[in-house]
This record gives sequence, C-alpha cells and structure tokens, in this order.
Amino acid sequence: MKITAIAIAMAAASMLTASCAKQAPAEEQDTTTSAPVEQLRARLESARNEGKVLFGHHDDPVYGHAWNGDEGRSDVLEVCGEYPAVMNWDLGGLENGDGANLDSVPFDRMKREIIAQDARGGINSFSWHLRHPLTNVDSWATADTAAVSALVNTSEGRAALEKSVDAVADFFLSLKNSEGARIAVIFRPWHEHTGNWFWWGSANSTVDDYKKLWEITRSRFDAKGVDNVLWAYSPDRCNSTEKYLERYPGDEYVDILGADIYHFGGSEGTPVYFRDALTTLGVAAREAARRGKLAAFTETGCESLVVPDWYTECLLPIISAVPVSYVTVWRNAHDKPQHFYAPYPGHESCPSFVEFYNNPVTIFVK
Repeated sequence: MKITAIAIAMAAASMLTASCAKQAPAEEQDTTTSAPVEQLRARLESARNEGKVLFGHHDDPVYGHAWNGDEGRSDVLEVCGEYPAVMNWDLGGLENGDGANLDSVPFDRMKREIIAQDARGGINSFSWHLRHPLTNVDSWATADTAAVSALVNTSEGRAALEKSVDAVADFFLSLKNSEGARIAVIFRPWHEHTGNWFWWGSANSTVDDYKKLWEITRSRFDAKGVDNVLWAYSPDRCNSTEKYLERYPGDEYVDILGADIYHFGGSEGTPVYFRDALTTLGVAAREAARRGKLAAFTETGCESLVVPDWYTECLLPIISAVPVSYVTVWRNAHDKPQHFYAPYPGHESCPSFVEFYNNPVTIFVK
C-alpha cells in the first residue's frame, strides 16, 4: 500500500503545483490587536504557507472509546500526549433549546471545553445536524423533497429557519475567553450537500434554494453582529470543478473551501479513497488559491481504523500532497464500540498514529 500511496500523492502534488498559484504569505499584522477572527485566519494561512496541517478530532475531550464525561481526558491525548489542534463540535439540538446536543453532549460542558481549547492555543470548529425548523424531523429524514423550499420560499418557513439560525448566532456571540474577548471559530453549515442523506441535500433542494439557506444564515448572523466566525463550505466527494461549485453560495459567504470524504471498504477501498479525496481536495485547493480563500479537509476518517496504518499510509500522503490548513476526523463514540476514527490506548493503529503525530507536517495543540 505504501508504494501506491506515495505514488498517488506525488502525482497529485505535481498536478497541484502546476495548477495552484502559490499564495503569498499573509501580510504581517499585529495579532495582539487585530480582531480574533483575523488572528484565526492568519494562523490557518501560516500553517498552509509553511506546508503544515493542523489535526482535528470531533468531540475529543468529552467522551472516548471506553469512557464518557470524564474531565481532562482524550483518546488522542492518551495515545500521543497532546490534544488535537482542532476540536469539532456539533450544535444539533441547540436550535430547539435542548440542554444537550444530538450526541448527548451538554451545551454547558461544550462551552467550557471550547474555552479551554482556545486557552491552550487550539481551534474550535462546528457542524450543525439540526432538526427541520418546521417539521422537527432529524437531519437524516429525506422523504420530503420540498424540505428546503418550505423554509426559504414561504414566510412561515423563513421565520422558523431564522429562529433556528438565531439560536446558533447567539451561541457564537456568547463564546468569550477569560478576558471577555469573543473566541473566533469555524462554522460549517449545510455540509455534505452534494449527497442525499440530509434534508438539505441535492435531492431535497434546488441549486437556488440551497444557496438561499446560506444567504439567510449569513444575513441573520450579520444582523446580530456576529464577527467571530470563519465560514466553511464542505461538499461530499465531487468528481469535477463544476460539481464542486454547483451550489457554492459565493465568495462573500465563504472563507474556507473544504471537503468531507470518508474511507470505506477497508484496504480494498483505499484506491477509491485516494482518488476521491485527491480529486475533491484538488478542486478545493485550486479554487481557494484562485479566490484568495483557505482550503481544508473538513471531515474524514476510516471507521474502526480497519486499515491499521491508515494515518501514515492513507491520510498523511493526502494532506502532504494538497495545501490544506487543517484536517478533522470524526468521533470516538463511547456507546458504539465500532464507531471510532482516532485510536485509543491499546489499539493496533496506535504506532501509525504516533508516527503521524511525530511527522513534521502535522500540528497538534502545542
């Protein structure tokens, strides 16, 4: 596998070098006085320009493969000695005033961990598996092909959508550090829209109606004065630039061009994973360079790490080949023994992960 991985990655790197105009480093600025969101942007630009990639993990410090709710724990921390540089959180449930998100993470605990991650120098990003604002079905309910149209093209639907969006905007406004300054974060709404597993997916919305979701979301944030968010656009795998940009809401709405691509099928699925990841991320990186944006591998993973050397022989070649600022793998569920994407102590993938951690390309929180 190693020879194949390196060969594919080198070919991809060669193509990207030829097609991506190298972005100049960001203008030097006084990050002690610039707005938090511009400090975050500068950190991500710096990582990209130095050929580094920040590593992220979903729900990292609140539960793990064999534990739940403990303080000061993390499967990543216990394997390599450091927290991830990026922690992703999901806001599903916040729109309904729930005390915990769809994975039973209390929002007050989440907020404490967000503040702690920021204090240790880390970055926080967010997805949002929300319930439909009118029908209250979960994100995976796709029977209603007019699910998006009802929200963006009717007064009742728009009012319900705006109420849900306002709850998220207020949450971001409430994130402050010990000095009272707002914590800058990454928000990735309406993700994986090129697939058909969410009610905002391509089978349930027209191109124009999907773009309206973004426009309404951003307009509500702007109206509330939210100034601490970088916005990430993250389709699932795309086989062309045209497909990737088909539902792109516009440069005025997006800061980060991402992709959500998982590795399926074990070792036999490795070639497909390489093909789809390099193709989609290649488009993201080229368009980011052309538009003055950042690129990121916003969500990925190999469930149960059935490819034990996945981190060194699959993920590392990809992020070494494509100029992305960060990569995030999905969660280690405490109640589903096979649903984990980062190693836990004693798992056979630990040596590969530690080698990945020690590679000069990757950045963890320290």
